[in-house]
Formats: sequence, structure tokens, C-alpha cells
Amino acid sequence: MKRIILPISISLLAASAVAENKEGQIVINPAVSYIKFDNDRLPDEADGFGLGVEYRFGPNWAAEVAAFRNDGDQQTDVTQLKLDGLYYFTKDGTVQPYVGAGIGHADFDSPSAALDGGETQVNLGGGLRFNFNEAWSARWDLRGIYGIDDNDTDMMTTLGVSYAFGGESQPKPVEKAPVVVAAPADTDGDGVIDSKDKCPGTAAGVKVDANGCALDSDGDGVTDNNDQCPDTEAGAAVDEKGCVGVVQTVTVESIELKLQFPSNSDVIQDQYQPELKVVADFLKKHTDLEVEIEGHTDSQGAAAYNKKLSQKRADSVKNELVGRYGVAAERIKAVGYGEEKPVASNDTADGRKENRRVVAVMQKEVMK
Repeated sequence: MKRIILPISISLLAASAVAENKEGQIVINPAVSYIKFDNDRLPDEADGFGLGVEYRFGPNWAAEVAAFRNDGDQQTDVTQLKLDGLYYFTKDGTVQPYVGAGIGHADFDSPSAALDGGETQVNLGGGLRFNFNEAWSARWDLRGIYGIDDNDTDMMTTLGVSYAFGGESQPKPVEKAPVVVAAPADTDGDGVIDSKDKCPGTAAGVKVDANGCALDSDGDGVTDNNDQCPDTEAGAAVDEKGCVGVVQTVTVESIELKLQFPSNSDVIQDQYQPELKVVADFLKKHTDLEVEIEGHTDSQGAAAYNKKLSQKRADSVKNELVGRYGVAAERIKAVGYGEEKPVASNDTADGRKENRRVVAVMQKEVMK
């Protein structure tokens, strides 16, 4: 029997599979067995076979009832019936180690009256289960068996091929899909998100502060990206390039253009062409001047619409000065103010008429 168990054990170690212990699973465990008796017993050893039925309560715990018949020397046969509890250290895998303990009864059948009889036994040990697949496996078991009645300790080992069926797998936890949090928008790409950016639309590459506004390191009112004279002393007056100087507004000569428009219209009436020509001639005479064309509306209609309408009126005048009278476009700035700057009451028709206008104002600033 020893010669049989050893080669079977070696072959089973080469198996490779992954199986899972299932709640409610039943395992049939036939096996061959070998017993080495206590030195106080007259039979020295015995071998035989048996059958166990194992029930699994979960992935780790199981119970088994088993019966074995072993034929020993001295014409002594041993029949055992036992109930064991098993604990598996792993719930799945190719190899599953376990421990077991139980209680049972053994009957000795011998022609010798001294050996004939029965005894209650307890056992403790463990083993290894080698899984081929979900159903088939092999099991090697080693137990120390203590005879309560005779105070003898025997050693018993078994090896067999098992078949498992039934049971339910433990549900695997459902992995939650990772929540993708969209990065806060930073439309102008200055490193400050839109919700905190107090200066949206910053040009690419311009260094900004925590509020998203261009830096002004010397505090002269000219941002670093436009400052041609950095490190200006605090309080010094500077020009638009950030350089020290005195800015004065000088009125070289002024002329005022007043055009009025029909309600909800940006079309220039022919009656105002002479006035446009006067402005164009004035600009041609003073080539160093620039002009701001201001468009205005009355308060009728939505403020946003009036803003757009006033811009259209200012653009109409600019286009006329450029297209008809040849004034350079870069010298003219057209701005629509909507209903923000009335010159008369919007409560009367005459007042609203006066407010529907375009005004041209010419001045220049010089540095001294």
C-alpha cells in the first residue's frame, strides 16, 4: 500500500487548476488508507479503503462523515466510522491546505480476545486538496487518532480522488466604474479656471496673478507684457508704454458731428452727407488726430438690442468716412453706447429723436 500511495502523490502534485469552495457543495471522497498502530497494540499496521461525504457550509468550513475498512496483520481488521469538521485556509486555488478534527468509533475484529472489541476515538490533523477543475480533485490527509478507551495513539493517512457537485458560488463584488471628474474649464489657458478668472480672454503667454489678470510688477498701471519701462518708481506718472512722463490732453481743434437716425435704423440719411464731408476734410487736415465715432439710441426696446443698434450706427458712419471720403480706417474708432448717454428726455418723441444720434469727437493726448 505504501508503494501505491507514493507515486499517486507525486503525480497529483503536477496537477494545476483553480477551483472554488461553494456554499452547499457536496464532495464525495473515496480513498485508500494506511494505519500505523501504536506500539502497545499487537497489530503493527493495516491498509484498506474508505468513503467520505463532505458538505461545505461556505468557502472555508465543511463537515465530513466517513467510513473505512482496514486489513491489518495478526489477522486483525479495523472498521472505523467518524464525523469530522474541516477548515480550509483558502477558499479557492490549485492547492488548498486544511485542518480537521473529529470523533468516531472503531471496531477491531480479531481471533484474539485481547484485540477483539471496539473503542471511541478522537482525531486531529490536516491535509492538502489538489484541484484538477471545478469538479475533480485529489486529497491527501494525515491524522493522529487517539483511542479514549485504551489510551493508544495511531497514525492514519489517506489518499483519494474526489468529485464535487452542487453549491452556489459567492457573488463577486461589482467594481464600480471610476467617476471621471471633468477638469474645470480654463478658456484662455492662463492657469486660472474660468470661475475664478476676473480677466477672461488673457492673451497666450501673458503671466497672470491669482485672479487671472496680467501682472503689473511695478504697479504703474501698465501690465508687464506691455511695460517697456519695468521697475518704475512708485507713484511716478507713466505713458501707455509704462515709461515716466506727463500725460496731457491737448485740444488741437475740435469739430462736432451730429447725425440723427430714424427709429430702429442705422441708415445715414443723405441730408447729413455735407456734415460727414466736413469731418473728413478736418481729419485730412489734421493727420495726427484720431476720431471716436459714438453711436447712441433712445430707450425704446431692450438695452442689449439698443447697444447693438448704436454700434451699427457708429459703424455706418465709420464706413462712410472710409469708403466715400477716403479717411484711413485705423484712425477711426466706432463705439456703440446704446441708451447709456442720453442728451434729452426719452419721455417725449422730440427727446427720443435727439438721442438717436452719432457724435464725432476729436482730441489727442501728448506726453510732455
